[in-house]
This record gives sequence, structure tokens and C-alpha cells, in this order.
Amino acid sequence: MAALWRLRAFPPESPPPLAGTDDVYPVHMLDDTKTLRDIVVTWTLRFNDVLNVDSLHASLSKLLEIGDWRKLGGRLRLKNGELEIHVPRPFTAERPAVYYTHQVLAVNIEDHPLAKTLPKATEAPSIHPGPQEYRVFAAREDAPATLEDFIYKDTPQLSLHITSFNDATLVGLSWPHTLMDVMGQQALLRAWSLVLAGRESEVPPMLGAREDAVCVAADEPDELEEFRVREKQLRGWGMLVFALRFAWDMLWNHVVETRTIFLPRRVVNELRRQAQDDLAVQDMGEVKPFISEGDVLTAWAARAVACSLPQPRPVTVLHALNARFRLSSLVHASGVYVQNMAVAAFTFLSPEVATGPVGPIALENRRHLMEQSREAQVVAFLRELRRGSKAGSDPALLCGESNAVLIPFTNWTRADFFNVVDFSPAIVRVGETGQSRSNPPGTMVFHHAQSMRQSPTARNVFVVLGKDNNDNYWVTGVLLPSAWAKIEEELNRM
Repeated sequence: MAALWRLRAFPPESPPPLAGTDDVYPVHMLDDTKTLRDIVVTWTLRFNDVLNVDSLHASLSKLLEIGDWRKLGGRLRLKNGELEIHVPRPFTAERPAVYYTHQVLAVNIEDHPLAKTLPKATEAPSIHPGPQEYRVFAAREDAPATLEDFIYKDTPQLSLHITSFNDATLVGLSWPHTLMDVMGQQALLRAWSLVLAGRESEVPPMLGAREDAVCVAADEPDELEEFRVREKQLRGWGMLVFALRFAWDMLWNHVVETRTIFLPRRVVNELRRQAQDDLAVQDMGEVKPFISEGDVLTAWAARAVACSLPQPRPVTVLHALNARFRLSSLVHASGVYVQNMAVAAFTFLSPEVATGPVGPIALENRRHLMEQSREAQVVAFLRELRRGSKAGSDPALLCGESNAVLIPFTNWTRADFFNVVDFSPAIVRVGETGQSRSNPPGTMVFHHAQSMRQSPTARNVFVVLGKDNNDNYWVTGVLLPSAWAKIEEELNRM
């Protein structure tokens, strides 16, 4: 199905001629994969202030003139099956670093029929429309939606689409996922905020623009450690059974719904307390190892999906583990890496554990992640990928039972977007005042992300968008109606 989408979208014309003056940058191993080639990200940030849009555009463009930050302003090209980034030298009005559009809606945001329905914090846990309902605020109407739209046009990778209201501003960014991951997004917003504030000298250098630091780390001739979950890797018949079962599930459960969940701080605290109580009961009061809020949210989400199934099945939770925080050569780097550095980690749950109390699920999640996130295991994983990787492919490294339900779970909390973004120098007018305001001027009150074209294979997906200024959690889910019914039941109980 995804291949048919690509064929339909593939333009008949040839790519634009190469400019001999362009700088050419490589696209690295974890960037140039089949999965990421199929995703164009759109990200919408809501500010409850009126912002100077010209300042926002000018400062972002200025950032992309600094050193290797220029890479973000390049154009994607395909050469011998591999992606490259061609960067104009210099950027011009005809070939800008950023594709910029702006729309003005001369009403208050709460008076606009669509914008007033954007998710907002509530007293109790709540479910809201998903990001696909707000596509008009995410990107311009003719924004690139496929990889081919970038390759066959001289289009910047980054698009900036701003919507101004009388009392608020929505900032939309879009880019091909081959460009960066969530921590790359954090680095971009932090550096953009610095340039906006006139502090260009504090912008950290972009590292690894030409040499892939991930591959360098994987190729280090240190003492090797065996990849511990290799015995769980799906191969041959096991992978075929998994694929056929997944296809069958898609055929009979083709309707999925994308929504946004709001979890107040007190509810998450209660979930964590409940999980710890579960462990105390299970082990007769013995003190158990630490479990994080992330473990508890993973457990809560996995249990909801597992309990919604018509019959018990094992569960494999697929986590995105960021190599930036796991490889010693990257942790103490003197700059930032704006690329994709997420590797997979797996939590394996039996049907009994997956449908049981939250505490044991959270503890099992912690155990698996602690083992797989050690530097030696991350390097072992990368070496496994290196053996079978080639541009535009997806190394077949999926682990778990062949009849398991796969739950991709991504947690953005560490990126801390609500505190990283500071657009206060661009404030024209404070939009929300009084006791109802919970955030400093120039910071955002909400954000969500989506793909321009959602994959028909996307299901049982959770993305934790992070904590807002009051430590409440926001989560996007792509789930079957039966799973949403279970989550609504859980939220009503809370």
C-alpha cells in the first residue's frame, strides 16, 4: 500500500539540474532508511502571544547561514540510490534557506471555528482531536508531502508556516524525517531562540554534518559485546508469520483513529503510586527498583492495548532509544548533532503480564531498557545494523514473538520543548493575561506533530509529546476504536 502511494505521488518530470556551486552534504545511515523516507513531519507550536512573524522568519534564516547549520537549508537529491543534501551557496531570494508562508486570521483564536477546538489543558484527564484535524495550520496547502516532492523540485527541506490571530500565534514547521529526530528538533529550536535574541555567538556548532558520528562509534575497535536480544530477532519463518499476522490485522481492523490525550500531573502521580503499590503487594512490601514516569506511561498504554484485544497475545513495545545519551563519544560533545540518532529497544511482555497490574509491566519495561541502553549494547545494535544496511533500506532487526502485538512508543519528554523555546524577543503583544496564564511570555502552551501522509500500517502507536509548564503530560495515540474505548474507560475511572 505504501508503495502505491509513492507511485501515485511520483512526478513524471526530471529533477532540477544540479547547481555546480552548491555544497554537498551526505545523509547518514540512520537518516536514509525506507521508513524515514516515507515520512514528512509537520509540527505545530501554539503560542498565547502575538509574535512578530518577520523576526521569526529572519532569525531562522540567519541561523541557517551559520557554519554547518547551512545543511538544514539544503535540497534533497538522489544519486545512485543514496540521498544527498545540496546547499545553495549563497542562499538567495530565488533559492532561500526556508520556504516561508504566513496567513493572518483577524479574530481571537477562541473565535475561530477550527482553532478554538485545539487541545487545551483540562481539570480532569481528557481526549481531544488528533493533529490531522489541524493540517491547515501545520503547513501551506501545497507543501511537500512525499520524498519525491523534495527530490523533483528545488524545495528547501525546512518550511515555516505561521498563522497569526489577534491574540495568539501558531508556528508550523515541516521537513522530511530524513533530516532530524526529536533531539535535532530541540537543538534547532534552542539555536533559533538564541539568534532571535541576538545571541548568535552562543549558537553551538553543528557536529557530524559530514561524518556520521554514529558509524564512527560503531566502528570503534573496542572489545565487542554480543547483541543480547539477538535470540529474539525475527528472521525467516518467524518474520513471515509476523508479517502475515500484521497484514491480517490490517485487513480486518483497517480503521484507526488519531487523538490527543491530556493527563494532568496528579493523575500521572497517582498512576505511579499505584504501580509502586502493585509491586509492593507482589513482593510483600520489598523495596523494588526505581520505575520512572516513562515506565509507568509505557505500562499504562501497553496494558490498554493488550486488554482491548479479542484474545490474549504477547506484546512487544518498540522504543526509540537515542544514541546521543548512550555513546560516551557523543554525550560530552562540544556541539549538537542535528540528524537521526534513534535506535530500537524492545520490551517483551507475556499475555499474562501485559493484561495484569501496571506495576509489573512498568518494572519489566525498566528491566529491558536498562539492559539494552548500556553503551556496549547500543554499539552492538549499531553493528548489527551496519552489517545489513544500505541507503533507502530498513535493516530487518525486529525482535519479539511472531504472534506479538507491536506497540511503537516514543517519548519526547527529554526534549523539554515547553521550556526550550523562547520567542519572547518577538512578542508584539501579550495575548493571554491574568491568572489563567500558566506560561512565561514567548513560550508555547501546546504542540503536536504528524506525518503529511499517515502510513496505512500505523497502529497501536503512542507519542508522548512531553510535559507542559504545569507538568501535565500530552500524548498522541494512533489506535483502533477498541483500544480507544479501553482508554476512555480508564480515563473515566481516574
